[in-house]
Amino acid sequence: MSPVSTRVVRGVLAWILVLGVVALVVHPEGCGQPSSGEVNEAAVATVAWFGANINDDGTFVYRYDRAENRPLGGYNDVRHAGVLLSLYQAESAGIEGAAEIADRGLAYVDERLLNTPIGLVFGRGASARSGSVGLLVAALDERRWATGADDRDPLLLALGRTLTGVVNADGSVGASINTATGSTSGRSPFFTGEVLWALARLHLTFPDENFDEPALRVYRYLIEDRDRVESPWPPVSDHWGAYALETMSRWPNADDLQLEPDLELDGPATRQWLARQLGLFGLQVRYESQRQGGITRLTRGTVALPAGVGTLGEGIGNYLRFLDRFEVTDIDVDALNERTNCVAHLLTNRQVSAAQAQQYAEPLRVQGAWFRNDITQMDDQQHALSALLLLEDWMPQ
Repeated sequence: MSPVSTRVVRGVLAWILVLGVVALVVHPEGCGQPSSGEVNEAAVATVAWFGANINDDGTFVYRYDRAENRPLGGYNDVRHAGVLLSLYQAESAGIEGAAEIADRGLAYVDERLLNTPIGLVFGRGASARSGSVGLLVAALDERRWATGADDRDPLLLALGRTLTGVVNADGSVGASINTATGSTSGRSPFFTGEVLWALARLHLTFPDENFDEPALRVYRYLIEDRDRVESPWPPVSDHWGAYALETMSRWPNADDLQLEPDLELDGPATRQWLARQLGLFGLQVRYESQRQGGITRLTRGTVALPAGVGTLGEGIGNYLRFLDRFEVTDIDVDALNERTNCVAHLLTNRQVSAAQAQQYAEPLRVQGAWFRNDITQMDDQQHALSALLLLEDWMPQ
């Protein structure tokens, strides 16, 4: 072997050794197992953050830089509806005062309800997003279950009728609603699952209002066609789809939905979807748990957006509930429980404590929140809160 070839072989072997060391030593998973009490405390602190960061008009602090102590502006109606949802979920879980904060947030919604040819929408300007309507339906339905109040039922049903209009014949969902014409256009990697979940909830609450038919159309499209037709890249780990399947599993006669055998909730197509989704969630949790500073900043990058970590918990938490009702024999539930513990650890470990918040100019803007590069956005708290509420029941006492 020539000297050049020898050097090349040695170089390759050296790189193999380096990569092996990186994989074995540099990238251990930083996972723990918080108690249910610790998870609950984190959720209570998040609700307090929303209470301290709601404005008089019902909006929340949208984006905030703690290093510069300044809000960065902007707002998003879909995320506003998502925050209301997480707060009503907190009320359902027994965190007092969460619904009161969310009800204050409804003032912003009431000022932005528009009548259009397709029905009532929540939005502003020339177009509204079907996702904002879908998440508002989920939020109002959660409010109904959490508080027992039915004063918003007319609004809930009107928004539900709008959602039936954004579902196309093939089950795909229009993302944008033209407020002048009522026509829909575009697709979103998340709105399909959001609209499906909203319709699934409506059927559970109002079983005689025929929301099941459009829901089943979207369900078929999600399971069979969405990824193939829309080709999202990277593939979507769809936490909203997980919410939808969990809700459908609670429908009356959920095990006999008059679907093709492949598409039944425990059918082959759904099992394939479930395995693919859990694979995505598991891989993302494993990757995120390896981001522990030091050299991992070079090999794994900075930590993910807190909202992204929260969606991992939402997806896994909902699928655990689904699997409680529909046993899928080829799913490793023990491995799934490990991922559950890991997400809960990442969230509780990265949340800013009261003591840590004191070093900043406005501690109440910081305490109970999650940051990346000194920036937080209200959906970081939204998704983290929803995840904590879902995961608490799976943690040890």
